[in-house]
Amino acid sequence: MTPATPRGRTLVIGDPIVSLGEQALIADGALIVEGSTIVAAGPRDDLEARGPFDRVIGSTGHFVMPGFVNCHYHSELAIGPGLYQFIFERANVFIQAATGDIDEDDLYAGVLWGLVTALKGGQTATVDMYYGRPSMPDFGCPPALAAYDDIGMRTAFGLVSRDENIYVHEPNERFLDRLPGDLADEVRRSPMGYAWPVDDVMTSFERLHAEWHGREDRFRIVTAPDWTPACSDDLYRRCRTAADDHGTGMITHALETRSEMMYNIERFGKPGLQRLADIGVLTSDTVLEHFVWVTDDELRIFADSGAVASNDPGSNLRLSSGICRVRDIIDTGGRIAFGTDGISFSDHEDFFQELRLACYLQRMPDTFERQRLDSEAVLRAAATNGARALGLEDRLGSLDEGKYADLLVLDKDRILFPPGRYDAEPFLDVVLDRAEASDIDAVMVHGRVLVEDGHVTVVDEESVKQRFAEAVRERVYRVPDQVQRWAELGRLVEPYVIEFYRRWYDTPVEPANLYNARRAPQANP
Repeated sequence: MTPATPRGRTLVIGDPIVSLGEQALIADGALIVEGSTIVAAGPRDDLEARGPFDRVIGSTGHFVMPGFVNCHYHSELAIGPGLYQFIFERANVFIQAATGDIDEDDLYAGVLWGLVTALKGGQTATVDMYYGRPSMPDFGCPPALAAYDDIGMRTAFGLVSRDENIYVHEPNERFLDRLPGDLADEVRRSPMGYAWPVDDVMTSFERLHAEWHGREDRFRIVTAPDWTPACSDDLYRRCRTAADDHGTGMITHALETRSEMMYNIERFGKPGLQRLADIGVLTSDTVLEHFVWVTDDELRIFADSGAVASNDPGSNLRLSSGICRVRDIIDTGGRIAFGTDGISFSDHEDFFQELRLACYLQRMPDTFERQRLDSEAVLRAAATNGARALGLEDRLGSLDEGKYADLLVLDKDRILFPPGRYDAEPFLDVVLDRAEASDIDAVMVHGRVLVEDGHVTVVDEESVKQRFAEAVRERVYRVPDQVQRWAELGRLVEPYVIEFYRRWYDTPVEPANLYNARRAPQANP
């Protein structure tokens, strides 16, 4: 059931309102929300005088801030949270052996439960790269989009496409030639590599765009070429053309791993971002996911493009991808946002935790006088670049008059305890260092209250949880013999995968991040 369109007038109170507009903070402030939109922002006394109101949310014991856009999300990963420890190139050969039978209702239940946890974690919107299921109509996208519709969140949603190098970063048959003949034949017949026919993916994009794009201004259907090693230049151009023709965006994994960087240099003679720029697909409505292995030369190209990069700190650490150069990106004028990759740092979907981790990872011991990132700059980046990634930079990104009412209302009591301890500290520093999802009292999206008193109001949380639990217990995690064999194939292929990538790990690179020393320097005589 889609949440009803809000009616009447709502007063939202916070001390402060973290506007992130022309004013960063409005002390003892308030917002007036009518329908989906903020119609006034200012001092509480002034706005209270413009009553009466149909409801009042928050108080002077709360603060209010923009909701977070999770700029890299995989909604179907809610089906299988767990022990992610392998870098993507190694995990790639196991992906199709993770689950058993699943139908559209099960998929809907899993995605909806994931969105419940994301919403309670402070996320009001996602940029969703959706791999989908080839056995379902339109690869299972309709159940996922229905879950977004029912919970009331926003999304820029893209069905992933890939057309080459599906096993490792070289042509498929060349890699299979590395395997014993019988093993190669079995792998060839298996779903390892999960590349769906591109024409079918693009046909689904057309249908999904026609049905969902622009609905309530909450849905944007985008193209989603997977990542630079698995997508040809022709596929990138096709996705860019489709995005331009339909007035939407394009999202792609880019520079996620060391091997991805090395692959582009070896095959194309240039870094990956330079390649995307040269073929004309790097534009202001491109979102680049992970963006760990960007080089100095590429930083300016990225800044000039107007594209947005998503730093996914918990995922990058869990998958051994590396540490995104957030400070360097900001210093060169690049647009950085933040995401979870659908596998947040500790599976809590607490976006404050992810943002805090992103900031702490930039406190490197390489310059004595430079420690924390500027908190206001980080929060503005998360808000404004998140809005840009959704294609809504004119309607989101701050709590100003005329913007959509996508916001969080947080209780200050725990954050500011003990009383007086943080009075002299910049408020936004305290928020970034201490706020947690458990402090959220209310979440509003498009003017609708979706979370109140810490509980989702638009779906029955317990019912959704039990429905999801039944699906995974009875079907999804009951892996049939064939799927178990696919897992065995992954283990048999794994040594060849490790050997394939070894040379790129043996190639020395100049590090961008420095945390500690292998050996003590020689003392001066």
